[in-house]
Amino acid sequence: MAKRKLAILSNITVDLIRMKLSSRFDIYIPEGFDTWILECLNPESGIYTGKVDAVVILLDGTAASGWESLEEAEETLNSWKQGILALTGNMTEVLVFISTVDFRLNRIRALEERQYRISLQNEWYQFAQEIAERTDNVYVFDLADVIADMGRKQFYSDKMWYMSSMPYSREGLKAVCNVITNLMGSAFDTRKKIIALDLDNTLWGGVAGEDGPEGIELSNHKEGQRFYDFQRQLLEMNKRGVLLTLVSKNNPEDVEPVLREHPFMLLKEEHFVSPKINWQEKAVNLKELEAELNLTESSFIFVDDNPAEREGVKAGCPQAEVADFPDDTTQLAAFAEKLYVDQLRPLRILKEDLNKTRMYQNEELRKKDAAASLNLEDYLAKLEMRADIHRMRDSEMDRVVQLCGKTNQFNVTTKRYSRNEICEIAARPQNAVYVAYLSDKYGESGLTGVVILLGEGEEIRIDSFLMSCRVMGRKLEDVIMNELIWHYCSDTAVFTAEYIPTSKNLPVKDLYDRLGFSLSHEQNGVKEYRAVLKDYQRREFPFYQEICFESGKL
Repeated sequence: MAKRKLAILSNITVDLIRMKLSSRFDIYIPEGFDTWILECLNPESGIYTGKVDAVVILLDGTAASGWESLEEAEETLNSWKQGILALTGNMTEVLVFISTVDFRLNRIRALEERQYRISLQNEWYQFAQEIAERTDNVYVFDLADVIADMGRKQFYSDKMWYMSSMPYSREGLKAVCNVITNLMGSAFDTRKKIIALDLDNTLWGGVAGEDGPEGIELSNHKEGQRFYDFQRQLLEMNKRGVLLTLVSKNNPEDVEPVLREHPFMLLKEEHFVSPKINWQEKAVNLKELEAELNLTESSFIFVDDNPAEREGVKAGCPQAEVADFPDDTTQLAAFAEKLYVDQLRPLRILKEDLNKTRMYQNEELRKKDAAASLNLEDYLAKLEMRADIHRMRDSEMDRVVQLCGKTNQFNVTTKRYSRNEICEIAARPQNAVYVAYLSDKYGESGLTGVVILLGEGEEIRIDSFLMSCRVMGRKLEDVIMNELIWHYCSDTAVFTAEYIPTSKNLPVKDLYDRLGFSLSHEQNGVKEYRAVLKDYQRREFPFYQEICFESGKL
């Protein structure tokens, strides 16, 4: 896969950052020192002509120690603002990340003299945040907070500043590179979806089966607060769409009183999907969870205090992420925060994310319906399903990009698209990006399907066809294709498509065969298909209560 092209605009020398990140990203920096504002103001500069995927504006406040007055500080900030306003005005689709600034003002001041470091930092943050709030492609990242965590003496190096106009120490440079890598991960990488948690000595201190609910360590003060704070961090993740489950070797009757009745248990039974509390090997439980939740092994993060259990999961589920549980449990809250930033944090929290736990719990109810049904059509009819298929709207862009970035199983080509790329595709009149919503008697599943069509005269290529794994098995793919073919049908119209195999998309290997397309070519597992639309027979789906295409009921 080609490396993402990242531009770094800065008022310091960033050659070392480019060197350290060059194995992962194709990095563009303007020529010359502190020329980033001119780069933003010049419409012919490389930042605009180089087709970058993202821009990081990395600003440093070391030079602030030489400012003579507040007026000089404001003049500098105004020039920065001018550059950023030009950039964000011209780059409306490319992702832009703006740093907060740690202004290192001269401390040779009498106590009575005004200290304006905090007011400058607040002014800059408010400016950047206001742009982010009114612009879909701009985000603020808190570099000043990273510096505060590390401490200035560890983050900065005066020697590096005077030698190379780059003020970071070795540790500071590493921290900045990690921040940039995590930003790109949130923007472009597939995020983990679920955390599988142990209970004893993980969510609380002690062993519930031996100590009883009253004897475990869990409270909002002193020793038990470390576990309380860890749960609080996990709860915050859950609110933002991260699924939680339990994988614990325990007797259910020993832990249920803790989950249901302990006064300081923040995580309750309703926060978990398909908990596994039994004496099976934990790798076996994770395998069962993969099947039950229709998630890939690589979607999981496993958290357990026991090194032997962690090694067992590493051996049995090699694609799952096994977190290094901290030896010092006072670091549990920080451990959770790092897990989120490194592997779980998205760019945006979408409506579908807020209801994710409930959506998966509803799926368990659907499975009970399936078990009590005579056949598939009987089960589907019981669900009382409604589908809505239409062209993507601007408000749905982020969800489309999210699905393109994380969907693996039901994804015939597994092409990953950035927001900018989706915008470019949708802007061409011969193309179309369609989305599909699904709901049933148990609730809304949200925007769960995406089809990207590229027009080439009478030939229309299905560039991407993907669906959330949560709605697989409900014939939604049949409904989508049925309506699209009927919509585009003419005497000469043709759909072409391809299946590109990956290690995870085996469920759609024969999708186009089943949908009635003709196989035209196959090589190395890649299959090319063709469908003459006038030959297609429109199908009926009586087990759907309602199907809407472009807001029209069918």
